[in-house]
Amino acid sequence: MLSRLLSVPLWKVIIAMTIAMLTGAAGGALYMAMRHSAQQAGAKTVEKVVTQTVTVADTAQVKQLQQQLAAAKKDSAAFQSQLQEAARANPAPTACRLPDGLRDDLNR
Repeated sequence: MLSRLLSVPLWKVIIAMTIAMLTGAAGGALYMAMRHSAQQAGAKTVEKVVTQTVTVADTAQVKQLQQQLAAAKKDSAAFQSQLQEAARANPAPTACRLPDGLRDDLNR
């Protein structure tokens, strides 16, 4: 059997080795292409999930900010009402008022 293997011409051995190497390289390239494709599909899935999560979080935050804005507008309207009432109010009678100098000292 050994003599039969040794009787194979060298060019046939070289061709067989070249075919084996090319087949291995093609298989490796196919494996890497499939692996890269799977990684890209995984990345797209992760991107989609993150985008949906951020959208939900943004919606909740916008709702909270809108509630805060409504509360601030309500407080502002109440304060404006108090300011208008104070502007229309009649001054206190002179007998009830503090002297100007004492009032200035208290306000310092």
